[in-house]
Amino acid sequence: MNLLGQPVRHEKFGKGVIIGLGGNKVRVRFANRQRLFQFPEAFSHYLTVKDDEIHREISKISREHEVELAQKQLEIEKENNNRNRIRTMRIQSKAQVAYDLSGGRIVGMDYVETGNLLSGARQGLPRIPTSARPNSAVLLTSRGNGGEDDRKIIGIAMVDKSFWGTECTDGRIRFHPKHRLILAENDRISFWKYFDREAFTPRWGRVPFKYFENDTMLQILLDVSSRAAGTKQEDQAEAMYRYFCMINRIPERQPSPAEQISG
Repeated sequence: MNLLGQPVRHEKFGKGVIIGLGGNKVRVRFANRQRLFQFPEAFSHYLTVKDDEIHREISKISREHEVELAQKQLEIEKENNNRNRIRTMRIQSKAQVAYDLSGGRIVGMDYVETGNLLSGARQGLPRIPTSARPNSAVLLTSRGNGGEDDRKIIGIAMVDKSFWGTECTDGRIRFHPKHRLILAENDRISFWKYFDREAFTPRWGRVPFKYFENDTMLQILLDVSSRAAGTKQEDQAEAMYRYFCMINRIPERQPSPAEQISG
């Protein structure tokens, strides 16, 4: 479609000719002036083109453009609603997720699966991670080739900011695209350093995840950040710690000398 030289009519300025095109604008020369117009919006409101075939092509482009704008507006509204939802959500004290990744892949993960229900009316359907929300972090753990005593923390990922467990239907806890970290081999910490064996049953069974307290995750993130100091993971670990504090409305704090030594 070549618009240059095409005669047009403006509802106020009368007859004109298109003399320039650039980006999403067209320049029209009228009898005693030139004007710039948005393309294709102007052809839906002010301008009409004489050529019928070009008119049909512009009308098609205009409809597609309007659909695109409507979709963008819908995304903006969705993002604003989710932001308000996060701002007003009640912070549950036990919203963090410990996940058993033993035997599973580590690199390139965008989510973890909750597994299927084993009994009841919803048998076979994905478990609903009701307590997982944007303020949740997923603690990735593995026994490696050893027993439960050898379980280590191998990574951490914040839950995606638009993920709400009560609305999850596919059994996938999606990760935040930025705040995720796989720890280097020599920086992996014993899982049982942070959990009481009696309070936190060591037997995982067929359920790959368990919930635990926000305060415990805060300490883990603080330790991970301290251990990452001076390494290539320092900025990523610190950013995740800060994000966790922000979204959980927890004041940031520095590790104590004892924590720094133990790290």
